[in-house]
Amino acid sequence: MNKKVYLIIIASAVVLVLFSCKSYTDLKDCEERSEYPDIFPDYTEIVIPPNIAPLNFDIKEQGIKYLVRITAEKGKQINILNRSSLVKIKKKIWQKLLMSNKGSEIKFDVYILNSDRRWIKYKPFAMQVANEKIDEYLAYRLINVGYILWEKMGIYQRDLTSYKETPILHNRNTKGNCINCHSFCNNDPEKVMFHMRDAYSGTIVSIRDSLYKVNMSTPYTMSAGVYPSWHPGGQHIAFSVNIVRQWFHAVDKRNEVYDKASDLIIYNLKTNTITTSPKVSTKRRETLPNWSPDGKYLYYCSAPELSDTIKFDEVKYDLLRVPYNIENNQWGEVDTVLLSSELGKSISFPKISPDGKYLIFCLASHGYFTIYNVSSDLYIINLETREYYPFPFNSDYVDSYHSWSSNGRWFVFSSKRSNGLCARPYISYFDENGKSHKPFLLPQKDPRFYYSFINNYNVPELIKSSVEVNRNKLLETVINEPMNAEFDGNVDLDALSGATRFANM
Repeated sequence: MNKKVYLIIIASAVVLVLFSCKSYTDLKDCEERSEYPDIFPDYTEIVIPPNIAPLNFDIKEQGIKYLVRITAEKGKQINILNRSSLVKIKKKIWQKLLMSNKGSEIKFDVYILNSDRRWIKYKPFAMQVANEKIDEYLAYRLINVGYILWEKMGIYQRDLTSYKETPILHNRNTKGNCINCHSFCNNDPEKVMFHMRDAYSGTIVSIRDSLYKVNMSTPYTMSAGVYPSWHPGGQHIAFSVNIVRQWFHAVDKRNEVYDKASDLIIYNLKTNTITTSPKVSTKRRETLPNWSPDGKYLYYCSAPELSDTIKFDEVKYDLLRVPYNIENNQWGEVDTVLLSSELGKSISFPKISPDGKYLIFCLASHGYFTIYNVSSDLYIINLETREYYPFPFNSDYVDSYHSWSSNGRWFVFSSKRSNGLCARPYISYFDENGKSHKPFLLPQKDPRFYYSFINNYNVPELIKSSVEVNRNKLLETVINEPMNAEFDGNVDLDALSGATRFANM
């Protein structure tokens, strides 16, 4: 190396060290603020899993230099000093810090050097590290927020312990068709299903080494399966069958989705048969099934029959449940869990905690397709006492689709709170006392990622590990013709007031 260049490098390093040392010395004379620093994402005062990827953030305050000190009861202090407002934490250091401090907190001190070369210290904030881990993967569909660009979509999975995202299936390989309604049995990545619409239509079911496509449309059902829920036993899937209609408002261009009719069915994977009952196939519109964790009850939403006298924004869904015995194919009597008339709003997407004690649902002004309804909030009901209350961290924008972790201590939901346009996944801790905690945005390696990413995260589902489906076999199954499901011959067709009425229309 040229001696002159070498001396310049050494001199520059000395100057940098001196500047840094001076800056650290000046911290004792810094100006202290009583408010938290403005950071994105907002990770102040949250509860986090001990296995989550580093929660990097962008400091929105103006400055010429930034210092973040991260301290905890156990482990060495982490100092991040640079001229950039981006705070990026090394993965190995972060993971070690979290695992060493389960059940305690990690403290963040943020200092900013202003243009007058005076340090400003903001109110410290903490992240409480929970004892319970979160399921390691999150599965979701990515779809453009623009309605005319929906033909580019895919189902992806994200490693929550890192930032790695991989596709499960993208529709560029399936003629740009619609891929939707992915669902897992008990958060198990080896038991997954999703629908294909338009080209290669059918329902794809993958159970460990078994992979096949089925056509669930029969002469006695109004459609193929739509909204799914796996029975915890893993051999039955409940579906709604729906005649869906949609339109756009002329003023605000909002998309409205409603059902002309809908009923419930149960698909038996072993026998490839579909069954239903007059109790869940009525003139009312039954939809959005969800099994109880013990597999004894099927919860669902129900609205009155479509009528010309009821406007779209007056349609409200009740929350009901019905006993069903998968061993002898016997249905019990329908029970009312919660009436929309009691709340004055519409109930949708019931999801029960793994311990069976709590149920989270969406509550909106009308209908059930909440992703476009800004009034949609999350509510929680205690199934033992039937007491319900709003999620304390609802926003002024859409808070919608949600799913539980396998241990019931975490749930993820879609929210448009960051910009009012794009649905993002937020994670919340749910403690043993039934208290939900401030949610945090899915972390990214570069927190500026969300500034320009315009796709919606659709139907976020927590799963225990990654989906490991053979891609060649999956594409072969997708392209092949589906096998046809058989309708249960023991069903009294004359008693079905819903499913038969619109069949073959």
